[in-house]
Amino acid sequence: MKLNDLSLGILVLLSGVGIYLSALQFSPIPGQAYGAETMPTTIALVAIGLGVFMIGKAVVVRNAAPVLALADWTRSPMALVGLSVAIGLVVFYILFSQAIGFVPTAFLVIVTLMLTLRTRPVTAILVSLLATIVIQQAFGRLLLVPLPRSALGFLW
Repeated sequence: MKLNDLSLGILVLLSGVGIYLSALQFSPIPGQAYGAETMPTTIALVAIGLGVFMIGKAVVVRNAAPVLALADWTRSPMALVGLSVAIGLVVFYILFSQAIGFVPTAFLVIVTLMLTLRTRPVTAILVSLLATIVIQQAFGRLLLVPLPRSALGFLW
């Protein structure tokens, strides 16, 4: 999928405005000259500037490219299946990760998506197991992000 420069510029501009408005709601850090909104606000201002630049360039160049051009692979039925499975797996994770726990839910999501994308089963299982452990260690232990635990209180 490819958007023309004008459409992409408008999308980037609107995203920057949304990020900026969202960052306004962050509370300041007591005793600091900057707060939690500093980085999102900076990113938002860069996005707004980039969006304005892209819109201006598209207006000056007046390229007659279509608003949206789809690649050949998007017409494949397998692409639609892959997209549907990916969306379904995100919904599955949202609904069941609290009850089942992070590790089994993440493993099921990754292995199912890999098998849908025609990865060999042994490779899918091994990579899914490794990815689940790495993600759990990186987020749960290193970054101290609270991951969903099962009803019994375990990650698995």
